[in-house]
Amino acid sequence: MRFCDRESEGTGGLSTTVFVVLLVLGILAVLVGIWIPIRVWLRRRSSAVAEQLRAEIEGESVVRAPEKGSYRGATAAGYPVVKNTGLIALTRRRLVFRTLTGHLIEVPVESIIGVREATVFKGSVVGGQQHLVVETSAGEIGFYVFSGIADWIAAVTSLVPEQRT
Repeated sequence: MRFCDRESEGTGGLSTTVFVVLLVLGILAVLVGIWIPIRVWLRRRSSAVAEQLRAEIEGESVVRAPEKGSYRGATAAGYPVVKNTGLIALTRRRLVFRTLTGHLIEVPVESIIGVREATVFKGSVVGGQQHLVVETSAGEIGFYVFSGIADWIAAVTSLVPEQRT
């Protein structure tokens, strides 16, 4: 006697191929149902953060306007441990990063003693991207800027007296 007698099943059962295709389509439908609301929320949140950051730096002399960036952590005390995406801007008074979750990260220009580009920061290497590393006497703060790191280094260097050459 056989465990599975396919001949007695008849033609009413689903073939394995049809079952796999339906399973994959079902999983894709669930994923789309999850990710569409998340993307909508992220776009709305990004717009709200952009407005907040623009309002915060409105009265200041802006050197680099708000743009997309990523906070990569810090070796300096008092800065968040968690990496985050958001918007970064530079004024004559401070470097400002507002995360999509609403957290404000500020580095006063007078506390900056240098700036450099680094492939690796705190053991993190991501697909050819270069870190913008802001040096303070308390430690370093790392960011990704997506519009061109050389322009950011030049802008920060122009504000830091010890770095001007």
